[in-house]
Amino acid sequence: MRYEIDEQARLLWLDLVSAGSADKVLTATVALITARPELCSWDWIVECQPMPDDATVDHLSKLAEAWGPPPEVEAITVFVTQDRLLHLWARVLDFQFARRKHLIERDTEAARRLIERRRGLRPLR
Repeated sequence: MRYEIDEQARLLWLDLVSAGSADKVLTATVALITARPELCSWDWIVECQPMPDDATVDHLSKLAEAWGPPPEVEAITVFVTQDRLLHLWARVLDFQFARRKHLIERDTEAARRLIERRRGLRPLR
């Protein structure tokens, strides 16, 4: 799985397409957040077109179990996809990850703009 960590922007970009199977995505993501727990409070952009065919609710449950404490202010994950139904799954994820909103955009630049708009609405720390 390819990823980029933007320390200054506190933004994680993941490319799930390059990972292959959902098991590989889960293993790599859990290793990443175990090594860098602060990433759980950052905003994420997740390239997932197409989603791994073998992704299940069980994969998400295991990720939620490994997740760190909720961030002080709401963080967001923006899935970059053309899948018009992924927003339904994203809504379910909102309940599995406290103080994290899961949203959908069609391209990476739109995802970045969405994150900037949402950050502008956050309370100052």
